[in-house]
Amino acid sequence: MPRFVRYACFISLLFPGSLVFSQVEVLEDLIPDTELQVYRHYSGFGQIHGNGFGFGFRYGRIKSIEKSNFQEFEFLQLKHPKAQRQSGWGAHLVGNSRRFIWGGVNQLFALRYGLGMQRTINEKPYWGGVQVGYTLAGGAVLGLAIPQYLNILHLKEPLPPPGSNENPWEVRAERYDPNNHKHNELSYINGMGPMFKGLGHLRPYPGVYGKFGFNFEFGKYLERISAVEVGVMIDVFPIPVPMMAISCPDCNNDTGLKTDQNFFFANFYLAYHFGGRK
Repeated sequence: MPRFVRYACFISLLFPGSLVFSQVEVLEDLIPDTELQVYRHYSGFGQIHGNGFGFGFRYGRIKSIEKSNFQEFEFLQLKHPKAQRQSGWGAHLVGNSRRFIWGGVNQLFALRYGLGMQRTINEKPYWGGVQVGYTLAGGAVLGLAIPQYLNILHLKEPLPPPGSNENPWEVRAERYDPNNHKHNELSYINGMGPMFKGLGHLRPYPGVYGKFGFNFEFGKYLERISAVEVGVMIDVFPIPVPMMAISCPDCNNDTGLKTDQNFFFANFYLAYHFGGRK
């Protein structure tokens, strides 16, 4: 057999094999790296809920594609369901009025630390889309009750002399007292008092919290977290927190008010998480 014929046969045998291998390499480039190793995840988040706002940080370990555990830290506001901000009528006498919580005894903020887990219901496709899962978390909460101070109008003593241009009214910052009639008369209230006065009388209230939510993660890259979480949360304080002055027709006082004390807060929440995996 001539030499060139042998060479031609040899090349023909090699060419299909090289074509097959090249096709395999191309296909491998198209297949996503589903075995990408990630071990931890972290995210910051901001949230709004039925009675306030909050923000926090979540850090955890990935156990498998479908399971992860985490720790979380949160700071949030917990308002009384009936809390409403109001402007005082005394602004036209001395000016500089700040809106205050009508009948508010304390403003309540909370620090949370908890443990939780996240489970995947529907995994995100490799080209992107939405991954659906649920989270369950709970732990300790420390309520921080800050008394509300009001700027109350008082006539100066002694009064300015007749014909003087001096304003006869002066403003005094006073801790809200439901049994003080001036604290419940808009004509005497100039607005909310300085915040630092309330901080000096801060009182802690330890408790527990729990929450359950559905997590919707969207985006193209596994290493980045961009997700929306919606759910329900509860905070329980064994020692009730005095929050609002409410109507009490049977109370034996001049104002007909009593302090409403709350030990249980339940809210729906909406949170946005942003972070990554590594």
